[in-house]
Amino acid sequence: MKRTGLLPFVFAAFLAGCGSQETETKEAAESAAEQAAVTEETTFSYPDTLEKAVAKQGKWWEKIEDDELTEQDKQDIVQQIGEIDKAETSEESRQAAVSKLLFDTFHPELPAINEFTPQEKISLEELDTGSNIKLNGREVKEHVNVALILDASGSMKAEIDGKSRMDIAKEAISEFAANLPESTSVSLSIYGHKGTSADSDKGLSCSAIEEVYPLGTYNQSSFTQAVESVQASGWTPISAALAKAGDSLKAASAGQEATNVIYIVSDGKETCDGNPAETAKGLAASDIEPIINVIGFSIEDADQAALKAIADAADGEFIEADDEQELKAEFQKSNDAMVEWIYWRNSHTVDAIYQKNNDTTDLINLKNKFTNRMISFKNTSVNTLIEANNEYSLDPDVYDGVRKDLEDYYELVRSMAEEDYEKKREQIENDYESVRKEIDTQYEENTGEK
Repeated sequence: MKRTGLLPFVFAAFLAGCGSQETETKEAAESAAEQAAVTEETTFSYPDTLEKAVAKQGKWWEKIEDDELTEQDKQDIVQQIGEIDKAETSEESRQAAVSKLLFDTFHPELPAINEFTPQEKISLEELDTGSNIKLNGREVKEHVNVALILDASGSMKAEIDGKSRMDIAKEAISEFAANLPESTSVSLSIYGHKGTSADSDKGLSCSAIEEVYPLGTYNQSSFTQAVESVQASGWTPISAALAKAGDSLKAASAGQEATNVIYIVSDGKETCDGNPAETAKGLAASDIEPIINVIGFSIEDADQAALKAIADAADGEFIEADDEQELKAEFQKSNDAMVEWIYWRNSHTVDAIYQKNNDTTDLINLKNKFTNRMISFKNTSVNTLIEANNEYSLDPDVYDGVRKDLEDYYELVRSMAEEDYEKKREQIENDYESVRKEIDTQYEENTGEK
C-alpha cells in the first residue's frame, strides 16, 4: 500500500521533469536560431544610384529626425554590433552584417532630388501689357500704399540669439521700407506701446495705437526716427490697429487706382478683446480691398491659429518667421514683388525672375535637406560604431572596413546629389536667360530701341 501511495508523487515528478526539459529544449532552440542568424554568411552593398538611395529608409530614421532616439535604442544596436563581430563568420561577412545593420536602422528618408523638375519655361504669349507684378496672386497697380503695423507689446522684449524681437523687427521693417519703389506710400503704426502687461494697465495699453509715420512718401531720416522711437511695453490690440490702418488707406486711396497692402508683424494673438479676423474680413470687402499679410514672428503654437485667421479672412498670407533671417526674407519677397512695375520690360521680366528664384530656392532647399539628412545618417552610424568599438573592442579590420564603406557611400551619394543639383540649376538658368532674351527682343521691337 505504501508503494502504491508513492506513485502519484513519482508520476508528478516525472511530468515536472519532462516540462522542465521541454522548456530548456525550447530555449536552446531559440538560442540556436539567434546564433544561426548571427553566424550565417552575410552580403551587403550600399545603393549606388540616387534612385536606389531615395527608395530606402531605416526603421529608426523617424526617431532620429524627431530627436526621439533613446540611449537604450543606441545600446541595443551597439550590442548587436558586438554580437556580430564575435560571430564565427568571415571578416567580409561580419563587415557586411554591421554595415547592413547600420543602414537598415539609421538610413534617412531622402528627398527625391533626382525627381525635381523645374517649372515649364514661360511663354511670351502668356504675358500681357499690364504690370504683371503679382502680390498674393493680385496684380500690383501703378501706385502702391503700404501700411506697416508693428506689435509693441511687452512680449516683443524677448530675445532671439541675444537680440530682442523688437530690435530684429525694427531692422527688418527699416530695410523693407527703404527698398520700396520710390512712388510707394508707406506708413508705420504701432500698438501696445504704453503702460505695461499688468491688468491695471490694460485700458491704457489697449488704446495705445499710433501712426508714428503717417502714410506718405518714404523719407529715410524721418522713418528711421519713427522706428527707433518704438519701445515694447504692454498689451496687443490688433483689431483696433487694423481698423485705424484701414482708415488711413481709405483716405489715401480716394480718387486713385492703388494697390493697398497691410503688413502685421506680431509675436502673439489679440489680447484686448477685439476680433481682428472680423476686422480684416470687413476691410477686404471695403472699397480699398487691401492685401493683408500677417507675419507671425517667433510665435507660440497656441497663437498661430488666431493670427492665421486674420490673413485667411482677407485672402492674405500668414507667414511664420522664427528668427531674423526668416523675417527679413519674407519682407524681401514682398520687395521683389513690388519694385519692378515701373518699366514694361521689368514687369514682364519679373515673372521669369520669380519663376527662376522659386525654382532655385526649391532646389537649394531640397539639396540642403538631402545633405543634412545624409550627414545625420553618417554621424549617427559612426558614433554608434565608435561606441561599439569602445565597449567590445571590435576586430580592427571589421571596424575600419565598415567605417570606410560608410564614408565612401556618403561621399558617393553626396556627389551624385551635387551633380544632379548642378544640372538642374543650369537648366533653370538657361530657361531664364532664354525668356529674358525674348522679352528684351520684344521690348526693342515695341519701343524701337536697339
